[in-house]
Amino acid sequence: MYLLRKILCIAIPFTGFIAVQAQPDAMLSRQQTISEPDSDCNTQFFRRCEKVESLSKIMLLTKTQRSVSLASFMASIYSHGGEFKNMPRTEKLPELQDYGIIDLDGDGKKELVISNFTGGAHCCDEFYFFRNIGPNKYQYVAKTFGGDVCVNEKNEFSYSFYEQFGYFFTCYACTYGDTTDEAPIGTHSILLRYSKGRLTIVPGDQELRSTINDNLGKLGEQPYEKLQDATSQDNGLRKEFAMNLAVFFHSFGRNMVETQKLFNKYYKFPDAKKVWSAFVKQLQWMHKDNDF
Repeated sequence: MYLLRKILCIAIPFTGFIAVQAQPDAMLSRQQTISEPDSDCNTQFFRRCEKVESLSKIMLLTKTQRSVSLASFMASIYSHGGEFKNMPRTEKLPELQDYGIIDLDGDGKKELVISNFTGGAHCCDEFYFFRNIGPNKYQYVAKTFGGDVCVNEKNEFSYSFYEQFGYFFTCYACTYGDTTDEAPIGTHSILLRYSKGRLTIVPGDQELRSTINDNLGKLGEQPYEKLQDATSQDNGLRKEFAMNLAVFFHSFGRNMVETQKLFNKYYKFPDAKKVWSAFVKQLQWMHKDNDF
């Protein structure tokens, strides 16, 4: 389901530097989704889930307290993608959607999880979470949007910031490239865990904090690349800064003051005010469509 659209994201060279194809890093979600179809983490997750005989017999209470069938809900979110709008739907799901019923947190109650791809070259993945409130009835709990999500065997959801910051002062497929032994460790995603009717962020530990500080220190030592105008794109350095900061912000209590201190400590370039402002605006936009 995910393989074909992932491999379409190719690097596009442009004046000023060589655009670099996404480099291997510690973010398992992107590595796994580009591998063999049968090893796709989300495909494996939904294979573990239960299915129902008819989508129309499952009723959902949406975020706006509207009661709709599972069939109607999945048809409505499928049509959000422009290139898929108004396409005929049947009980058989398209390749860009899936759903499953599974006990995510081991409390004996099963949740409903829905995945959807909205369409577009580089956007966007959606996951919806519903809790059971009665026979064949589920209530909205949370949603993730614009994050490359990978579900592991513990039913934890790795949410990548790559889609959110894909065009952060650079092209989508361009990433900071460093092949030396001292290169920064790819730190682009957080773990989300469903527990007691909520989707929560798995807190970071001291090792993650040290890794982010080390990464930002190395990135801050790189040469400054001045952008001539609003359409200019760099070599992915600013994006790498942003994704490390996004991981820090979410993993350590969403403390904007501490996140800005970290930014100020390592980003010493002349456009710091502009880059920080863009980072904050992107976080604000992202939080409008994500419930974690």
